[in-house]
Amino acid sequence: MGFRFRLASFFVLALVVVQGLTGLLVYRVTRAELIDEGMRQLQVSSQSFAHQFQGMADAAAAGVQVLAQDFALRSAIAQGDAATIASALQNHGRRVGAAQMLLVGVDGRIAADTTAQLPVGAAFPHPELLDRALQEPAAAVVAAWKQRAYWMVVVPVFAPDLVGYIGAAIPVDDRVVLRLQQQSTLPKSIELAALDTSGGLAVLARGSDPGRLAGPLAARGRLPTTPVVTDVDGREYVAQAVWLAGPEVTPRVAGVLGFSVDEALEPYRSVGVAWAALLAFGLVVGLGCAWLIARSVSRPVEALAALARRVAAGDYSPPDAPARADELGQLADAFGNMAGAIREREARLLHQAGHDQVTGLPNRGYAEAAIHDALATGADGRAALLVLGLDRLPEIIKTLGHVVADRVVREAGARVQAVAGNALVARATDTQLSVFMPGAALGDARKLAQSIVEALTDPYREADLTLDFAPAVGIALAPGHGVQAGALLRRAEVAMIGALRAVDPIALYDPAVDPHRPERLSLMGDLRHALEFGGLQLHYQPKLNLREDRIDSAEGLARWTHPVLGPVAPDAFIALAEETGNIRRVTRWALDAGIAQASRWKAEGHALRVCINISARDLDDADLPRRVAALLQAHGLEPAQIALEITESAIMGKPDAAVAVLRRLADQGIDLAIDDFGVGQSSFAYLRRLPVRELKIDKTFITHLAHSREDRIIVNSIIELGHHLGCTVTAEGVEDAQALAWLREVGCDHAQGYLISRPLPAGDFAGLALAGRWRTPAGTER
Repeated sequence: MGFRFRLASFFVLALVVVQGLTGLLVYRVTRAELIDEGMRQLQVSSQSFAHQFQGMADAAAAGVQVLAQDFALRSAIAQGDAATIASALQNHGRRVGAAQMLLVGVDGRIAADTTAQLPVGAAFPHPELLDRALQEPAAAVVAAWKQRAYWMVVVPVFAPDLVGYIGAAIPVDDRVVLRLQQQSTLPKSIELAALDTSGGLAVLARGSDPGRLAGPLAARGRLPTTPVVTDVDGREYVAQAVWLAGPEVTPRVAGVLGFSVDEALEPYRSVGVAWAALLAFGLVVGLGCAWLIARSVSRPVEALAALARRVAAGDYSPPDAPARADELGQLADAFGNMAGAIREREARLLHQAGHDQVTGLPNRGYAEAAIHDALATGADGRAALLVLGLDRLPEIIKTLGHVVADRVVREAGARVQAVAGNALVARATDTQLSVFMPGAALGDARKLAQSIVEALTDPYREADLTLDFAPAVGIALAPGHGVQAGALLRRAEVAMIGALRAVDPIALYDPAVDPHRPERLSLMGDLRHALEFGGLQLHYQPKLNLREDRIDSAEGLARWTHPVLGPVAPDAFIALAEETGNIRRVTRWALDAGIAQASRWKAEGHALRVCINISARDLDDADLPRRVAALLQAHGLEPAQIALEITESAIMGKPDAAVAVLRRLADQGIDLAIDDFGVGQSSFAYLRRLPVRELKIDKTFITHLAHSREDRIIVNSIIELGHHLGCTVTAEGVEDAQALAWLREVGCDHAQGYLISRPLPAGDFAGLALAGRWRTPAGTER
């Protein structure tokens, strides 16, 4: 019975589908035939419309020809009788239905206008009609003017020679189109439309059907002259345009004819209704069959679908015992077993996703979610977050492997849990644990941090191993240091890193020493912008020649005035450029600016040498010597007029590569100087290989030179060393006259520092350098 019932249902549904498809096919075939027949009729109607329209134009032209034969008018034109001409034009214009009558002279200019719209003496707007009027009895065209259509008729006047032309503008409006429709079997939808050269469309007249055909047809900038199917206000039309005879200089006028496909299909509506009723009956029968099928099949399936939705929503409770023993009952039992297995598997996955596999503690993701919830629900938002770092753990991993390191972390987690009480202990990273204390203040956090450090003071022991934990604890407080879990964890970690380097293993987060502040990221972007748009300036600090008491060179120093923050310390943004990889761009900018300025000073007659700093990363650039040579050539500067300064640490980073680049620079004739000499990591083995011509003694040895015997001994030794190596020696950081006098006494070559001058813009520096012999601040000439 069930199979037969289902089979019967199939036949009913198949019948409905076949009926529907048949109805659709009949409709489409009928519509296609109607459209084809409409297109054929429309082509015939278009030709008939154009012929009838031209016939009416010829009739209007014949009426104007009668006026041209009037003896009195011809005499008046020959004699120039303006009053008689105007009266005759107006009277005859009324008889032929003209809106405007014109008299055009043989020179093509207006002699009279009954409407005074065209001034006397103006050129006739359709000169080609004058030539046609001499070849034909009358020239008649359809013209568009001021959103209206006119028959423009031109007839020559002879008395007996050609004395002028009569022009008549006869309106072609809705009444003319209606009269054409009444006199013939033209379609109901007829419009006269003008399409200008720019694609603009104007409907000038229309017939009995108010539908607008011309607009949709001209949507692509042209009117089709073959039948097309188009949509007009939701109705389907077959339409075609036929161009009417018109002038050459004004928009042409076309007749647009069309018929409604919807109206043509109207007689077939009753058939469609009957077909729809039959289809509806088939659907009702099909629905009844589907309802019967649902009683035997769909209800158990729906129950299983509801069980699947429960499982998808996380409800793994076992389903009710199946009430049937067939295949559907077996499927329900399988669903129940599957739900139980998923429940157990998901519980394991949830625990693994939220906990560390080594220590069994919650992991960072679980901790962040818990911290977020606690801060969101806390009454005052107060909390403390501790991050514990195990400084020895990386070394343990490298030496003893991850297995031992995992046991060390497991032991550390157990000890922290033992003293943490109700605080949430989690593993933040491989070498860090976190402890979250909701509602705690700074005092509570420091007390727990001290307990953690004491708990980890006793080393980890295993067999013959004794391993120190070397704990350090960073503290961040909410809401003072942040209200988001991620921000608190990061700032507590910053504090922990500071504690690793300090004597006290416990540190509170201090924003002032945080190298990863958000504003620092913003400053990175601002520095890139300054490099691209000229936001940096090069200031010049004078170098005093101690033998000649004059300023003969300068060190170019980058300066940055931030548009919001004001002047930014050079150490800050130079270090920032090093971190972000922009230091080479800074060097390229400094080289270009310094060499250009030295070239300008040379052109002004000033023999000043400019020293420019380059970084360790620049010494990795094998293209640096070529770039410097290109800049010198571009600015017409000799290599001896610049010097490049390099720190000891920059050379020692990659000594072989640095020496190779420096030798190429020296071979080009560019002097090289070692900056901050004495505080780096220089090796005398590399020093003798370097092609340097100058040693700059670091200011740490110069600052207390007047009062420190040890500093004087060191400085004197460096000066002697430099001279023995063939180098000149410059003392940096000279700030008092006593130090300057001593340096001159021991034979130092140059001095540089605030006693001589601070770094100056190029204009101020030139004035100082040209002042002649340098004087001490007290005014005593040296």
